[in-house]
Amino acid sequence: MKRSTSIAATVPLMMASLNASAMDITLANPLFHVIIGSDAGGITSLKRTDDRIDTNYVWDGRAIGQIVMRFRRAGDAWTQWESSSQAAIRTTTQDAPERVTVAYASSGTVPGPLAIHEGYALEGDALVWTITIANGSSTPIEIGDLGTPLPFATDYSGESAATFNKSVIRHSFISGDGSFIYCQRPSGVGPYLVMTPAAGTHLEYYTDREYQHDRHRIYTAYIHALVQANETDAGGTWRQPISSKTLAAAGSAGDTVTYSFRFTWAKDYAGVRQALVREGLIDVRTAPGMVIPQGMPAMFSLKTRQRILSVEAEFPDETTVRLVKTSGPDTRVYRIWFRRLGENRLTVNYGDGARLYLEFFSTQPLETLIRKRADFMVRKQLIRGTGKWYDGLFSLWDMRSGVLRSPDDTGGLRAYMVGGSDDPSNCKAPYLALKNLSFPVQSEIDAIEYHLQHFVWGGLQRKETETPYPFGIYGIDNWHVNRTSADGFGSGGNGQEHLWRSFDYPAMFTLYHAMYKIAKRYPGMTQYLDAQGYLDRAFGTAKAFFVVPYSIKAWWGGYPDWTYMTGEYNEVCLPELIDDLYREGRAADAYWLKRELEKKVKYFVYDNPYPYGSEYPFDSTAYETSHMLAKYGVTHELKPDTKLWKDHNSGQWYSHPKVEKSDFEAFLGKQMSANIADRGWLEPAYYLMGSDIRGGGNAHYLLSYMAQMGGWAVLDYALNYSPTPEDHIALGYASYLSSWALVNAGDAKSNYGYWFPGEKNDGAAAWAYEPLKVAKPWYGLPQGRGAWGYDGEIDHGFMGALRTAATIVVNDPVFGLFAYGGSVTRTPDGVKVIPMDGLRQRVYFQTLKPAVHMELEQDGFVTVRLARAADGAPRRLAFSLENRSGPAHQTVLNVSGLPPGRYAVSVGRSRRPIRIAAAGATTVVLDIPARPACRITIERIGAVAAKAAVRRPEASRSNT
Repeated sequence: MKRSTSIAATVPLMMASLNASAMDITLANPLFHVIIGSDAGGITSLKRTDDRIDTNYVWDGRAIGQIVMRFRRAGDAWTQWESSSQAAIRTTTQDAPERVTVAYASSGTVPGPLAIHEGYALEGDALVWTITIANGSSTPIEIGDLGTPLPFATDYSGESAATFNKSVIRHSFISGDGSFIYCQRPSGVGPYLVMTPAAGTHLEYYTDREYQHDRHRIYTAYIHALVQANETDAGGTWRQPISSKTLAAAGSAGDTVTYSFRFTWAKDYAGVRQALVREGLIDVRTAPGMVIPQGMPAMFSLKTRQRILSVEAEFPDETTVRLVKTSGPDTRVYRIWFRRLGENRLTVNYGDGARLYLEFFSTQPLETLIRKRADFMVRKQLIRGTGKWYDGLFSLWDMRSGVLRSPDDTGGLRAYMVGGSDDPSNCKAPYLALKNLSFPVQSEIDAIEYHLQHFVWGGLQRKETETPYPFGIYGIDNWHVNRTSADGFGSGGNGQEHLWRSFDYPAMFTLYHAMYKIAKRYPGMTQYLDAQGYLDRAFGTAKAFFVVPYSIKAWWGGYPDWTYMTGEYNEVCLPELIDDLYREGRAADAYWLKRELEKKVKYFVYDNPYPYGSEYPFDSTAYETSHMLAKYGVTHELKPDTKLWKDHNSGQWYSHPKVEKSDFEAFLGKQMSANIADRGWLEPAYYLMGSDIRGGGNAHYLLSYMAQMGGWAVLDYALNYSPTPEDHIALGYASYLSSWALVNAGDAKSNYGYWFPGEKNDGAAAWAYEPLKVAKPWYGLPQGRGAWGYDGEIDHGFMGALRTAATIVVNDPVFGLFAYGGSVTRTPDGVKVIPMDGLRQRVYFQTLKPAVHMELEQDGFVTVRLARAADGAPRRLAFSLENRSGPAHQTVLNVSGLPPGRYAVSVGRSRRPIRIAAAGATTVVLDIPARPACRITIERIGAVAAKAAVRRPEASRSNT
């Protein structure tokens, strides 16, 4: 295969050795500065020569280039060999200024009859690593495993600057000949190091575990994995072919094999895509993602210089793959339909016998999943009528056993997970409340109130009359142990004073705030408290969030400062809560909460250059909050200050004598860059694309709650701030869809769920996804590849998804006219949209400038038509609206982007005029009749009459 070379290939190589020992060898040119460690037998330092941050992409003290191998003669047992322990037979030679060879002699029993040579060479704009294995014996030898540990610098420390500048995030996509790996700094600042297999080399398997000669987790990618996958990792499942390689006897054709990898640099994500195509691989794009709800239109594209031979479906009788168009000489665009629920693999055959595997996941329609999840919680996960201290608890469902776990029956889970005082269980009721804002169901609202009355108030949460620390929330293991503890107040945060974990508070004030809105929107559906009662609880809990944890000097000798200094999930509702307090005439309460929130806004923007940590030095938890804080600063007027607040631990006063809007705008982009770096984007597998990525890279613990919570931030950024909105819409929507794959739901034909079949699990959900064939995730119980058996924290993610759900119409540069989360067809004067996003309350027309956004506060769109005038401006919105609560009522439509002027609003036969003064948001109050659906139009009065569009062939393409 022909390789391109850059101008850098003509620049003389530099032999200068920077910080290398006498035993090390340096290869350097204007792009690469590489150190080959003689003792390590591999690359101990890999840097971009002109990198001002000077990041070493290799973990300090480790080496890339080592080999793990198993081989045998026919009939013999497998012999295991690891290059890291073979210093006695290793020689390292600099053959030329640009090349180093590491050789392992063929002698004795290790490596026995095999001669192994590794080469490292700078060739143009690439660093090329080759592995050559030759059989020196008279009998064939089978290589059962050939893997390479890849210790990229994923070693994060408690010092933020080091983590975000000197460490990297590894993005790895193992998919046969189409495999690739790229590494980027957690800040998202380039360059990105891209590792691609050369023609004839593929990757088929990986592990991520403590390795023999290293106590740390080491990611190992396998060229061949017959023994590792089938014997060492027995059990579990794997969805790609596994191979071995047999070398012929010495002197025969096939007695030697060479594998090769190329390292190149990319400036950004677009550069990584270009590198994949340049290196002979395939750049894959998808819309709306790789988790595809049934009925929702979906497309994908393949961009490559190779010839595409075919795209084969795993289940051809239940899959349709149709080539839609070719775009230029190297891009093919396809439409896909999956009729089989669960995992669906497409195999792309290309080039000279090469294969790429695309792993999709098909779910039931999103609205079905949203409703099933809520119904399942109420029927199966609420403990009530027991008389026990935990009566009213929403606990964790065990899909393996089909039972509800509890503090008296943990099923091997840790006590705090089922104690009701931490994230795994305190996300259930808030999800139910957010769901009922859109789809009110009396039994579900009753269940929430039972939980609040019997488990939360006066149990998990202190009442407003309890002193000290009113509205405080008890931490792990459970509130009952803490409330009844002999350790009282002043105990260093123990027992009765265990109220300091600030992460426990936002879910609760989110719950109360949602219940306030339910009481306002659906009169009579709440019984425990009225709207004002719930608003009281929401404010009291939000105030406690800022006051209580930071008032307790805990057992480690410091004050928990996370409220002000870290991002915590569900804080995103704080600005809206402040607005509601103002609307309800509670200006003093609103101002107090606003002042505390603005302390955090300024801290993130001015007082910490990397405010993205959480309970761990590197975590994905912060990015929902960091976007909310940035957005708040951009949309609000913040003033300079002196001694705004004092750090209880360091004694430092935080002052901000200069506060400018541009600072918040800069932080908006900076935090988004870090958010995106921390999630899969270019990796086309349903468990990678859009998923958040934790500290060790994407080899374990995927599709967690932050896939969707941080995905809300990405999509909001795309719709309102991004300079390249099409790219960010694609990533944000893939993130929104991603974790819906964890809902175990189906029909009778699919036995009610892909992961854990059986009607008893229909509507249950998984905590996260495990990509390894066999593993022991952090929650403590072993399992194989697939969804975890418990729901845990994932309902936080589904809350983020409910905030995100929208149907978005775009003119995509690859796919053309497309609706993310719905279908769109052209009409003579505009477009018709059918929302399928799960809520059907938000429809965004990004095809217009300015974009037209429509958002309902309740009820739902059935269809939406947008008509344009002859001048191209929107002149009429016509939509069918579903009445979800039954009686006649008023609903609020927020619409933005319509041209200023006079409009007529028609609901059925009633008609009234309104005036839109500017393209900003306009609130339209609609009188909805007491019937299932009604038709509404908002039409510009005096607009230029629309002319029927003349359809061109390309204009008729749409994702119907």
